[in-house]
Amino acid sequence: MLKCVAYNTFAKEVIETEEHLGRSFKRLHFLLDQAINQRLLELDLTSAQGRIIGYLTHRSEPPCARDLETDFGLSHATVSGILSRMEAKGFISQEPDPHDRRVKRLYLRDRGLECSEQIWQHICEIERSMTADF
Repeated sequence: MLKCVAYNTFAKEVIETEEHLGRSFKRLHFLLDQAINQRLLELDLTSAQGRIIGYLTHRSEPPCARDLETDFGLSHATVSGILSRMEAKGFISQEPDPHDRRVKRLYLRDRGLECSEQIWQHICEIERSMTADF
């Protein structure tokens, strides 16, 4: 498992080397993504799938795939692949919109709802550990 020592080492390196922020943010994103992926492995999820579950949890209206493309800045092919894997694993369902049958709305299934709280707890733990020495 990725230890949060990596974050502390990372922060120290950035300060000591005066590394450019763009590169630092990219490295930090990579470390955070890696830590989240390791935690979500037990739930059979990736960090991208976890973000989508969080997104669906906090939406008042069920979105469609195009909403994910726009809000996450992802291509149609990427969103389509993520959603099909999540549907196959039983986290979400895609159902036709009752007012426009051409559009499929995304709904969390019971398995997705159950994982939502665990995902949030993992993120909070990682962030606490990551910022402990700040």
